[in-house]
Amino acid sequence: MKAMAVCLTFSLVFLSGCGGSPPPADDAGGGPRIIPLETLAEGASSDYGRIDEMPVPEDAPPECLAIDDEEEFQRLISLAYFPEPIPEVDFESNIVMAVMQGPKNTAGYSISITRAFQVGGEVTVEINAVEPEPGSMTAQVLTSPYHLVLAERASFEPRGELTFIFVHQHGDTVSQLFAEV
Repeated sequence: MKAMAVCLTFSLVFLSGCGGSPPPADDAGGGPRIIPLETLAEGASSDYGRIDEMPVPEDAPPECLAIDDEEEFQRLISLAYFPEPIPEVDFESNIVMAVMQGPKNTAGYSISITRAFQVGGEVTVEINAVEPEPGSMTAQVLTSPYHLVLAERASFEPRGELTFIFVHQHGDTVSQLFAEV
C-alpha cells in the first residue's frame, strides 16, 4: 500500500510537469488552446535598443511584440539589425511574436518564448529571461538577446483583435498589447 502511495505521488508530480504552472482552464469548460510556435530567429547579439533616438536603459523590462503585418515587421528588422538574415513571413497566414531583452554590457543574458496558449480573446505568451547571478564572472561584451517566433493564424480561435499578455515563467506580467489575428 505504501509503495502504491509513493507511485501515485510520483505520477502526480511527474505528470504536472516542470517549470511553470499549467495554463488556466477556459471558462466555457474547454481547456486552453495551445498555440504551436516555430522559432524564426534567436540570438544574443542585435542592436535592438542601442540606436533609437533614445537608447533603452539597461534595467528596462524586455520589449514584447505581437506583429501582425509586414510594415511593423520591417520596422523591427530595421531597428534591431539582427546579425543573421531573417526569413520572409507570409502575414496572410502567420503572425510573429518577439521578445528583446534590450542592451546588456555583459554575457550571461538570454531570452526566449517558451509557450503560448489562448483562452477566449486572450493569448498568454510565456517568456524565460535569464540573467547572470549577481557577482558572477561574465565576459564584458555588448549583447542584446532576442527571440522571434512564428505562429499560424489558423491556430487561434477565436480570431480578430486579441489581447497578448507576455508573462515571465513565474507568472508576472511583463507586457500586454493587442494584435489582429
